[in-house]
Amino acid sequence: MPKGSLYSKLSYNYYFTVDTFDEDGHKRRNPNGSSFRDENITWYNEYGLLDNLTLFASVPYKWLKSRYKFTEGSYLKSTTFTYDGFGDVDLGIRYGLLKEPVVLSLQFLTKVAWFYDSDEEVPPGNNQTDYELKVLMGKSLWPFPGYCGLEMGYRWRTGSPSDEYRYLLEFGMDLIKKFSCRIKLDGIASVKNGNIPKQKPEVNAYIDYDTGQLIKTVSEPSGSGSAFTNPSLGYEYDLGKLEFTLGYACTKSWAFEFTYTNYPYGESIAAGDQYSFGVVYYFSRK
Repeated sequence: MPKGSLYSKLSYNYYFTVDTFDEDGHKRRNPNGSSFRDENITWYNEYGLLDNLTLFASVPYKWLKSRYKFTEGSYLKSTTFTYDGFGDVDLGIRYGLLKEPVVLSLQFLTKVAWFYDSDEEVPPGNNQTDYELKVLMGKSLWPFPGYCGLEMGYRWRTGSPSDEYRYLLEFGMDLIKKFSCRIKLDGIASVKNGNIPKQKPEVNAYIDYDTGQLIKTVSEPSGSGSAFTNPSLGYEYDLGKLEFTLGYACTKSWAFEFTYTNYPYGESIAAGDQYSFGVVYYFSRK
């Protein structure tokens, strides 16, 4: 970002899932149709402190709902868990290294859990501080009205979850008049060094009133991605997010974006879909 410039985006995001990627990467429906919903409003900002030094931050406010369905005898029952409040906050700094022949930057990010406790009904995060280092590269494709980008990095998890390799591929272009589009593949690959707690089998018991006998059922726990009331969290998981965005620039300062995100592959994590609508404001002194 040029010195003194501001990029600000306020977005509404709706995520819903009834599926989970198992440990072999196969997408499976959750037992009995259990579901999870994440509605959030996220405020993302970038500010050019210097021409080659940018500060950025992301603050989400979440409404989470996890509905767990289970069988008790011959009956299907459900329990609902909720959370209403702030999620993890991202704070970062980006330093520009090159502008030609490619744009090259180094980025440091820290994720902090300042606004919630570890005993929430539906945890919005892992309640820990994480650190991430990334290299970002971008290239204009002019005279073709487009660009491409590549990001690669490593995230250190300070709690039980595994460290992560982070990668992103991006392509964007101008369409007719004020419309633009972009596609992103945002990926996470587990380093497989997490401290996964042992999960106890779930035991249900009920009385058969016809015989008077006590009936017990034992179910083995599923993969780590389903061990939480928030199945989008995990200890060791891989995940790919494929994002499609259509943008409309009203003026040089204001724009609107609509985004659909699909989860095409993963392991030991929830598999869902997300819809987003964002309002963008940009200001530059130049």
